[in-house]
Amino acid sequence: MRTLAVIVGWIALVCGQAVIAAESQRIGDFALLDHTGKHHKLSWYGDQKAVVVFVQGNGCPIVRNSVPELSAIRDAYADQGVEFFMLNPQPQDTRDSITAEAADLGYDFPILMDESQLVAESLGVDRTSETFIINPETREVIYRGPIDDRLHYETQKAEANNHYLRDALDAYLAGEAQPGNVPEAPGCLITFAARDAHEKATPSYSADIAPLLETHCVKCHHDGGIAPWAMSDHRMVQGWSRMMKEVLLTRRMPPGQLDPHVGRPIQEAAGLSPEELQTLVHWIDAGAPGDDQPDPLEALAFSDAKFSLGEPDIVLTVPAQDIPATGVLDYRYVPVPLNLDEDIWVRAVEYVPGDRQVLHHIITYLSSPADRTAGVEQDDGGLGDSLGGFAPGRQPDIWRDDSGALIRAGSSLLLQMHYTTTGKATVDETQIGIYLHDEPPKYVMSGGSAGQRRFLIPPRAKEYKIEGVQEFERDALLYGLMPHMHYRGKYMKYVAEYPDGSSEVLLSVPKYDFNWQFNYQLEEPVFLPAGTRLIAKGAMDNSDRNPYNPNPNMPVRFGLQTMHEMFFGFTSYRYIDDTPESVMASSTSPESGGQGGQ
Repeated sequence: MRTLAVIVGWIALVCGQAVIAAESQRIGDFALLDHTGKHHKLSWYGDQKAVVVFVQGNGCPIVRNSVPELSAIRDAYADQGVEFFMLNPQPQDTRDSITAEAADLGYDFPILMDESQLVAESLGVDRTSETFIINPETREVIYRGPIDDRLHYETQKAEANNHYLRDALDAYLAGEAQPGNVPEAPGCLITFAARDAHEKATPSYSADIAPLLETHCVKCHHDGGIAPWAMSDHRMVQGWSRMMKEVLLTRRMPPGQLDPHVGRPIQEAAGLSPEELQTLVHWIDAGAPGDDQPDPLEALAFSDAKFSLGEPDIVLTVPAQDIPATGVLDYRYVPVPLNLDEDIWVRAVEYVPGDRQVLHHIITYLSSPADRTAGVEQDDGGLGDSLGGFAPGRQPDIWRDDSGALIRAGSSLLLQMHYTTTGKATVDETQIGIYLHDEPPKYVMSGGSAGQRRFLIPPRAKEYKIEGVQEFERDALLYGLMPHMHYRGKYMKYVAEYPDGSSEVLLSVPKYDFNWQFNYQLEEPVFLPAGTRLIAKGAMDNSDRNPYNPNPNMPVRFGLQTMHEMFFGFTSYRYIDDTPESVMASSTSPESGGQGGQ
């Protein structure tokens, strides 16, 4: 075998070509945002025959001269089940500079932003202009090499003599063996500084990894937390390390990740920086080693207090919910009477799950005597104003800036409760703690939504777009945004269209996950002048590529249960001129959402 390798190497040297071995390579699944902020996951394209990935880098002349031929190949294979992407792993390129170069040179490919370089590392990328053919179902790398032989360093031919990528695609689609003697692709070398540094010195568990996990993960991954296992010490983390890498690279964890390149700053935004991802994944790739220092995770302590904000003014116990050992559960709508004989002003709400392992989220609706017109079984979405909720990692709901929400005497709550099963039957008795202002607050918080109830999602639709609009007739300050869809929710973003004609994206959730219902709190409230239109723009995935979809062959309408769909861009805000006095004097809730809020 060694003699054969020497002979092959000698032939390659004589011929002036580096022959790429025909060894099969299989990479892990991954998810990245492209330069427009759209989410792409390799396995989602498993219904396609092939995915072609071309390594792009700004300023590289070989890349620039390769794109016309790449475009021609894409067009030629458009009806043969082949998806084409560019991949940018260059540390010196930013999303803005990539977007500018794409516009200048007319690139019309999704350019995947590999800011951590981890996808490029898994592929073994060395230079720009390298091209890969990947089977998206098995994640096997079928081909690696140049597009053709027309371009080389500082020179180019009028016509190519060898069309390597076309030949490779033809062979693969025909089920034939790949052509041999494919040379390395010429291109600009890419620097992998973090990889090289971590190969020389593996990140320290106690100094680098444990603090990172404490910041981003341990809130849920601790004994008694919502996560299925606890990051209690190095042994546990090392044992789960390969799974950690998978959920990080597919963006399943941390949950609730936003597009970091657009929108207003969000409090406690989820997600690791590219540098943090590199540190954690490179440590895992090195075997997740420990060290001889005290284990920081073992020293962590968690409060056993039931309510983190102290003793509530009102404690409500939700009727006991029996949860089976297995199965997929519909949303439950549970009424909880308040039994108020006087109006109250709420400053915070906190939820304490009876069983954190099964309770995945709560959305609380407030129905006052004046607007209690919709029953639970009605299919018109008349559930009342939103009054906060619960999701793992999102606790509690606090009304900021000396504001509060008015709950009128005789009002009641309706809880949308979502449970997941764990293999063990259990009973959940969640408690709700309500904290009151001793006297009316200075400001009044309201709640509403940019929603849409009239839609029909066709069977097998992979991206059915929906929009909802909330109009602000008076000056307002926006505090929080909470997208809400069911199984088929794909993405949602909030766009503010101002009366002067300008607009901006306030928040973008590129990969919505119905398991996690986050209320994204703006670091600073956004002023919305009278006449502002807040638009929630999203999409539904009713195809078989959506693993949550119960039946891709059925059309889907609006409805309360998860078998149906909802599209609400919930908001929490306050009108500038709303005061407790004006609200108390009003016989009905203010327009655009009343006295809910989060």
